[in-house]
Amino acid sequence: MAEGVVNVVAKFVAKPGLEAKLKEELTGLIAPTQKDPGYIAYDLYESTSRPGEFVLVEAWESRELLASHLQTPHLTGFAAKAPELLVAPMSVKLFAELPGF
Repeated sequence: MAEGVVNVVAKFVAKPGLEAKLKEELTGLIAPTQKDPGYIAYDLYESTSRPGEFVLVEAWESRELLASHLQTPHLTGFAAKAPELLVAPMSVKLFAELPGF
């Protein structure tokens, strides 16, 4: 049975004083990610009550294509910078759409 679309919710919280830098780094991922094979959606949100807290909501055609995306230079480059920017490691969770909704 085919797995179908893989949805990702990733949360990032900037260290104090680095909110703008984290926002710049995250927004810089959007254009190259839109060119990655398997891309469906890649939407970035910032908390309305806590500046510097971001959520990425992504959709990928498959786990394999998501895994390929995670190995791209733009993602590995961000991952290398993340410890300097984040108060804690990013939270990443995968979700499957419920059938019939």
